[in-house]
Amino acid sequence: MPILRYGLILILTGLVVSGLVLVLERWAGVQLASVGIAAVPVFMTAMIEGQFFCKRSGRLPARAETLRFAAMATAINLMLLGPALVLVSLGDPALLALLRGFDAVLWSVILGLVVLITFPASYLFYGQGARSQLRAAERQKARQGEAK
Repeated sequence: MPILRYGLILILTGLVVSGLVLVLERWAGVQLASVGIAAVPVFMTAMIEGQFFCKRSGRLPARAETLRFAAMATAINLMLLGPALVLVSLGDPALLALLRGFDAVLWSVILGLVVLITFPASYLFYGQGARSQLRAAERQKARQGEAK
Protein backbone atom coordinates (compact mmCIF):
# COMPACT_ATOMS: atom_id res chain seq x y z
CA MET A 1 0.00 0.00 0.00
CA PRO A 2 1.45 3.37 -0.97
CA ILE A 3 1.47 5.22 2.35
CA LEU A 4 1.54 8.69 0.82
CA ARG A 5 -1.47 7.94 -1.41
CA TYR A 6 -3.41 6.51 1.54
CA GLY A 7 -2.60 9.54 3.68
CA LEU A 8 -3.58 11.99 0.94
CA ILE A 9 -6.86 10.20 0.23
CA LEU A 10 -7.62 10.08 3.95
CA ILE A 11 -6.94 13.79 4.40
CA LEU A 12 -8.89 14.79 1.28
CA THR A 13 -11.91 12.64 2.15
CA GLY A 14 -11.76 14.07 5.67
CA LEU A 15 -11.86 17.59 4.27
CA VAL A 16 -14.72 16.75 1.90
CA VAL A 17 -16.78 15.08 4.64
CA SER A 18 -16.08 17.97 7.03
CA GLY A 19 -17.12 20.46 4.36
CA LEU A 20 -20.35 18.59 3.66
CA VAL A 21 -21.15 18.42 7.37
CA LEU A 22 -20.48 22.15 7.72
CA VAL A 23 -22.71 22.97 4.72
CA LEU A 24 -25.54 20.78 6.03
CA GLU A 25 -25.27 22.27 9.50
CA ARG A 26 -25.29 25.86 8.24
CA TRP A 27 -27.85 25.68 5.44
CA ALA A 28 -30.11 22.80 6.45
CA GLY A 29 -29.86 23.23 10.20
CA VAL A 30 -28.99 19.54 10.62
CA GLN A 31 -26.57 18.65 13.43
CA LEU A 32 -24.30 15.87 12.12
CA ALA A 33 -20.99 16.38 13.92
CA SER A 34 -20.21 13.21 15.82
CA VAL A 35 -17.63 10.48 16.16
CA GLY A 36 -19.52 8.43 13.55
CA ILE A 37 -19.07 11.13 10.93
CA ALA A 38 -15.35 11.30 11.77
CA ALA A 39 -15.01 7.60 10.85
CA VAL A 40 -16.43 8.05 7.33
CA PRO A 41 -13.07 9.06 5.78
CA VAL A 42 -11.52 5.86 7.18
CA PHE A 43 -14.27 3.79 5.52
CA MET A 44 -14.05 5.64 2.21
CA THR A 45 -10.26 5.52 2.05
CA ALA A 46 -10.19 1.78 2.73
CA MET A 47 -12.75 1.19 -0.03
CA ILE A 48 -10.78 3.31 -2.50
CA GLU A 49 -7.56 1.46 -1.63
CA GLY A 50 -9.37 -1.88 -2.09
CA GLN A 51 -10.44 -0.73 -5.55
CA PHE A 52 -6.86 0.27 -6.38
CA PHE A 53 -5.68 -3.16 -5.26
CA CYS A 54 -8.22 -4.96 -7.43
CA LYS A 55 -7.48 -2.79 -10.48
CA ARG A 56 -3.77 -3.44 -10.09
CA SER A 57 -3.92 -7.19 -9.39
CA GLY A 58 -7.24 -8.23 -10.94
CA ARG A 59 -8.19 -10.28 -7.89
CA LEU A 60 -9.50 -10.01 -4.35
CA PRO A 61 -6.89 -9.53 -1.62
CA ALA A 62 -5.92 -12.56 0.44
CA ARG A 63 -6.72 -12.50 4.15
CA ALA A 64 -3.07 -11.80 5.02
CA GLU A 65 -2.98 -8.86 2.58
CA THR A 66 -6.17 -7.44 4.05
CA LEU A 67 -4.85 -7.79 7.60
CA ARG A 68 -1.58 -6.12 6.60
CA PHE A 69 -3.52 -3.26 5.01
CA ALA A 70 -5.70 -2.83 8.12
CA ALA A 71 -2.63 -2.74 10.38
CA MET A 72 -0.88 -0.16 8.18
CA ALA A 73 -4.04 1.95 7.85
CA THR A 74 -4.50 1.92 11.62
CA ALA A 75 -0.89 3.03 12.16
CA ILE A 76 -1.26 5.85 9.64
CA ASN A 77 -4.50 7.00 11.26
CA LEU A 78 -2.83 7.07 14.67
CA MET A 79 0.09 9.08 13.26
CA LEU A 80 -2.27 11.61 11.66
CA LEU A 81 -4.51 11.92 14.72
CA GLY A 82 -2.05 13.94 16.80
CA PRO A 83 -1.31 16.65 14.23
CA ALA A 84 -5.00 16.83 13.29
CA LEU A 85 -5.99 17.43 16.91
CA VAL A 86 -3.33 20.10 17.28
CA LEU A 87 -4.46 21.92 14.12
CA VAL A 88 -8.13 21.79 15.11
CA SER A 89 -7.36 22.93 18.64
CA LEU A 90 -5.50 26.01 17.36
CA GLY A 91 -8.82 27.35 16.12
CA ASP A 92 -10.76 26.34 19.22
CA PRO A 93 -9.35 27.50 22.60
CA ALA A 94 -11.88 25.36 24.50
CA LEU A 95 -10.68 22.22 22.72
CA LEU A 96 -7.06 23.19 23.35
CA ALA A 97 -7.75 23.54 27.07
CA LEU A 98 -9.56 20.20 27.07
CA LEU A 99 -6.68 18.44 25.28
CA ARG A 100 -4.13 19.88 27.73
CA GLY A 101 -6.16 18.55 30.63
CA PHE A 102 -6.08 14.93 29.41
CA ASP A 103 -3.88 12.55 31.30
CA ALA A 104 -2.06 9.49 29.96
CA VAL A 105 -4.90 7.12 30.83
CA LEU A 106 -7.46 9.14 28.89
CA TRP A 107 -5.13 9.45 25.88
CA SER A 108 -4.63 5.68 25.99
CA VAL A 109 -8.39 5.16 25.96
CA ILE A 110 -8.80 7.54 23.00
CA LEU A 111 -6.03 5.82 21.04
CA GLY A 112 -7.50 2.43 21.92
CA LEU A 113 -10.88 3.52 20.56
CA VAL A 114 -9.24 4.71 17.36
CA VAL A 115 -7.65 1.27 16.95
CA LEU A 116 -10.92 -0.51 17.79
CA ILE A 117 -12.74 1.45 15.10
CA THR A 118 -10.04 1.79 12.44
CA PHE A 119 -8.65 -1.74 12.28
CA PRO A 120 -11.88 -3.69 11.70
CA ALA A 121 -13.36 -0.94 9.52
CA SER A 122 -10.25 -0.87 7.33
CA TYR A 123 -10.26 -4.66 7.09
CA LEU A 124 -13.92 -4.85 6.07
CA PHE A 125 -14.06 -1.87 3.72
CA TYR A 126 -10.78 -2.78 1.95
CA GLY A 127 -12.26 -6.12 0.97
CA GLN A 128 -15.59 -4.52 0.08
CA GLY A 129 -13.89 -2.00 -2.20
CA ALA A 130 -12.02 -4.80 -3.99
CA ARG A 131 -15.23 -6.85 -4.36
CA SER A 132 -17.15 -3.90 -5.80
CA GLN A 133 -14.34 -3.22 -8.29
CA LEU A 134 -14.24 -6.87 -9.33
CA ARG A 135 -18.03 -6.93 -9.86
CA ALA A 136 -17.86 -3.70 -11.87
CA ALA A 137 -15.14 -5.18 -14.10
CA GLU A 138 -17.21 -8.34 -14.62
CA ARG A 139 -20.30 -6.27 -15.54
CA GLN A 140 -18.25 -4.24 -18.00
CA LYS A 141 -16.89 -7.41 -19.63
CA ALA A 142 -20.43 -8.78 -19.87
CA ARG A 143 -21.67 -5.56 -21.51
CA GLN A 144 -18.82 -5.61 -24.01
CA GLY A 145 -19.64 -9.23 -24.84
CA GLU A 146 -23.32 -8.36 -25.42
CA ALA A 147 -22.43 -5.42 -27.65
CA LYS A 148 -20.51 -7.62 -30.11
